[in-house]
Amino acid sequence: MPVVPPPSTYEVGGPSTAAAEGQSLTLPAPGFPVPASVIKDFSTRMGNLEYEHGQLVKKAMGRLEQVGTQVEQGQQTTTQRDEAIAGLSQQVQNLQAAVQQRDVQIQ
Repeated sequence: MPVVPPPSTYEVGGPSTAAAEGQSLTLPAPGFPVPASVIKDFSTRMGNLEYEHGQLVKKAMGRLEQVGTQVEQGQQTTTQRDEAIAGLSQQVQNLQAAVQQRDVQIQ
């Protein structure tokens, strides 16, 4: 069976089954010949966009994890501070009670 090389141009057109998102790409008229080099270039650009998108998603997820860690650390710090304030408040109340008892004894 003879090997048939791919055509140097492709015909594009007809209805698209892809969901439209963002800016639309105007396709040439049905039956309009598009050189294989244009399709290859478009394919390369799409691949690059997909790669860059993946890198952006990874970067965003990493940043989200950092923010989550910082929030948890902030919550722990707040809890520790609240516990320290509660302990100091108890000590102040104990000292006030002791001062009142001494005042009563002095009178």
